[in-house]
Amino acid sequence: MNRDKKIINTLAAGHFITDAYSGFLNPIMPFIAAKIGITMAIATVLISISNLTSSLSQPFFGYIADKWQRRFFIFWGMIMASVFLSFLGIAHNIYMLIIFLILGHMGVSFFHPQATSIVSNYSQSTNSKDIGMFIALGTFGFALGPAISSGITQFWGLEKLPFACFIGIISAFIMLKNVPKISSGNTEKPKISIIGAIKKIFNNKPVSILVAASIVKSFVVSSFSIILPFYWKSINYNVAKIGMILLAFMIAGAFGVISSSLLEKYIGIKKVFYLSLITVTPLGIIFYLCGGRGIIGLISFILIGYVSFLAVPVNMALAQRLMPEFKSMISGFIGGFSWGVIGIILPFSGKNRDNEHTFNNDLYPFNFFIFH
Repeated sequence: MNRDKKIINTLAAGHFITDAYSGFLNPIMPFIAAKIGITMAIATVLISISNLTSSLSQPFFGYIADKWQRRFFIFWGMIMASVFLSFLGIAHNIYMLIIFLILGHMGVSFFHPQATSIVSNYSQSTNSKDIGMFIALGTFGFALGPAISSGITQFWGLEKLPFACFIGIISAFIMLKNVPKISSGNTEKPKISIIGAIKKIFNNKPVSILVAASIVKSFVVSSFSIILPFYWKSINYNVAKIGMILLAFMIAGAFGVISSSLLEKYIGIKKVFYLSLITVTPLGIIFYLCGGRGIIGLISFILIGYVSFLAVPVNMALAQRLMPEFKSMISGFIGGFSWGVIGIILPFSGKNRDNEHTFNNDLYPFNFFIFH
């Protein structure tokens, strides 16, 4: 294995581990909420705070990463994510929970822009293969995260969750050893202010379209992975079952990312993009008509995960090629900002639905809207 490939593989493994921690929250949030005595509306607000911290800050950290180009971001990002997101299980009140959420997801936002930029710099692939592998392993990690947190909660209790942090801490030091210091001559650096950089990015029409597509994808994924655990809990699914359902959804998404570069070779970038965007709606209708359960409902749910992630590496690679001087910042917008926009919307989905009976009429009508 050559040096460049080793660096990419190390960063992809780090992405897997970091995103596993970022996936801890969703299946256990209803149980944390019950433990500290908060409503679903408040819980969704807290999830929004964590999403906003992690996501809307990514373009800012991406801009700094493009300017500074240091390993600082990937190392401390992994440390913060692994420690504070593992500590969610021992939060005894809403204030501790908020602190752990903000610091943990800030670590996630540290890691992603710089790591994605480094992968792009060392990639020797002519298509989105290396970026696709990097994103796919992150998606696998995010898929595994709910299974880990729900499994620990189911068999040992929330209080044992902090022990999960040691894997991330050890991995951060391994990454520091394997990923070299970034040479200042390796990449182009932005020479304008952050406001000027934002204007330049959004004045680029193709990049703006790619960011918009990422927002749509994030809207679909968030609707399923954050709102549905509350519905499933209301129909007496236990935490382990909820975690396994989310695992299936995210693993399907990871396979969508992996197959993206293969499809790109055969049908082209545009068709991959449109295939991902268009097929979500009919699958969402099938899922809704099945009431979010049953074999057909499960199959449609898994396929939504697959098609939602299908165009992710294509979007990222294409946008970075269009504006190479803003690789980290572009990563922040495509992979982070889009989730932050959804974080602003989420509190409205929790409003007026703290009553259990609102979930028991199959899927509350609002869900029909958010699944599109």
